[in-house]
Amino acid sequence: MPHVREIVVKKERYGIDSNSNSNGRCSVPEYNKKLVRSAEALIEEEPLKPWITLKRNVKNIRYLSSMVDISFKNSYVYVDVGARSYGSSIGSWFRKQYPKQNKTFHVYAIEADKAFHQEYVLKKGVTLLPYAAWVRNESLVFEINRDPGEKVQGKGRGMGRIQPLQSSGGFDGGEVEKIPGFDFAEWLKNTVSKNDFVVMKMDVEGTEFDLIPRLFETGAICLVDEVFLECHYNRWQRCCPGQRSPKYEKTYDQCLQLFTSLRQSGVLVHQWW
Repeated sequence: MPHVREIVVKKERYGIDSNSNSNGRCSVPEYNKKLVRSAEALIEEEPLKPWITLKRNVKNIRYLSSMVDISFKNSYVYVDVGARSYGSSIGSWFRKQYPKQNKTFHVYAIEADKAFHQEYVLKKGVTLLPYAAWVRNESLVFEINRDPGEKVQGKGRGMGRIQPLQSSGGFDGGEVEKIPGFDFAEWLKNTVSKNDFVVMKMDVEGTEFDLIPRLFETGAICLVDEVFLECHYNRWQRCCPGQRSPKYEKTYDQCLQLFTSLRQSGVLVHQWW
């Protein structure tokens, strides 16, 4: 019987603490850690042009389904947290490039921005959740924020960020509206089981530093087999050489720590862009 190690994420440090006495525990089999060690290396040095480096890194990804047999699973699920348009990653990447071993995946697209909702209406095998993934069920403030030089419509539409109503003063003049947020970890626990094969992509404009700890605290992370995570930090801006994005307070080192902690805990996570 494989050795099992209990792991817990402490929210305040965004890392793993195997000695914690928290009520929420997530047990990870030892063989998961062996698979993680077979994954592509993390990019340890901050890219000067992340929009190029991270995109190119996709071809280096060692997908879980290319390393193990998934045919014995009950069902196959892809959860896109922060999906934006259908073509953003579901149509352009997951359905075309992810190795599925001839299995049909049901897709859950989680996207709070109303501008993208209509295009999901006729998509087969896709369930749209028109809300914001959050740590509890509550109303949130949603802001569309654009970097300098971004267009307003279509692919140039700014990325949406969320904040609780009581702390929404930190936004800086973007397009703002009130939206419903839901407890993503609890939804995941009620939607999939350990007998399913679950792939998750998360691109939530900084909210990953709230959602990832919550997934560990509830044990929901154990239901996810593979994670593609875009971590948001004060990256160098494409438009303005020598200037960092003012939208995020986290640094690349903090993102690297998050990825490293996840892998050390046995979570197969890949750097997304």
